[in-house]
Amino acid sequence: MISLRHELYFIAITCLYLMTSLCSYQSLTAQTKPIVERQPRVKVLPEMTDGIISEGSIIFNYVDQKRRRRLSLDVYRPKNPVGQSPAIVMYFGGGWQNGRPALFAPLAQALAQKGYVCIVPEYRLSGEAPFPAAVHDAKAAIRWTRKHAKRFKIDTQKIASLGGSAGGHLAGFVATTTGSGKFEGTGEHQEVSSDVQAAIVMCGPMDLLDPESVKRVNAAAESHVGHAMIDFLQGETPNSNRDLYQTASPVFHAGKQTPPILFIDGEKDNPGSRSKKLREVLNRHRIPNRLIVLPKAPHPFWVYQQWFQPTVDAVDMFLKEQWEDK
Repeated sequence: MISLRHELYFIAITCLYLMTSLCSYQSLTAQTKPIVERQPRVKVLPEMTDGIISEGSIIFNYVDQKRRRRLSLDVYRPKNPVGQSPAIVMYFGGGWQNGRPALFAPLAQALAQKGYVCIVPEYRLSGEAPFPAAVHDAKAAIRWTRKHAKRFKIDTQKIASLGGSAGGHLAGFVATTTGSGKFEGTGEHQEVSSDVQAAIVMCGPMDLLDPESVKRVNAAAESHVGHAMIDFLQGETPNSNRDLYQTASPVFHAGKQTPPILFIDGEKDNPGSRSKKLREVLNRHRIPNRLIVLPKAPHPFWVYQQWFQPTVDAVDMFLKEQWEDK
């Protein structure tokens, strides 16, 4: 009897051990199975200096009556240009509340090597001055560029705006208000035009009244976190001041005067959603436009090596297509 009990006990222990081992194996398998090797994201460094000249911290605008608050910009240009060069005024991103011109140094260097004069200005962030201050500064940078065209050998009929994220909003706003004479502010060089002949918008919001955006902003307004768009738009929400959100949306200024626009989005960043309505307006007016979606690209894709050269090539190809006969 005792021997039988010992055998049964041994069998129970063996079964328990086998079940525990099986569960451990299944648990380990479940944990390790989803792990997939992926290429690490490596940021691009501003090391593309061959064949270009860089000039930093050039004052382009004063934004107070006493002329103590000054804005500066950086210029990247070909060392040995052949004739006049096209220009690109580039606006960095950061939710209208962070960022600096140096963020666009690698992209500006690469495009300068392609033959463009790249101007990267600072602009007032929302913590200093909300909308429309950043737009005023964006247009002031274009006026400065046109004013100093002779010095930098720029073709004044080939000036484009470019920006990413919040900077993409500014690039699109400058483009859609081209020819309107509005949102110039009181900055320098009012005697020259702030018009652009093309624009590149990288994941910038063109419609601040997009239903999904409105939902997110209104929800954020109820939390302690808040939202960058609320800070940018004078502390207002879509519910409290719908007219302001409409005024700040590039799509509501678009028309037959709007120049060609290239939109570049990352596949993992709601591609096409921010520019859908604006592209519809451009199509109605038969204005050249294109949406390029970079495979597996995040927000912001232009700072990473995997998507850097495709971005440079897309910008260069689009601008050459628009300006090759001019």
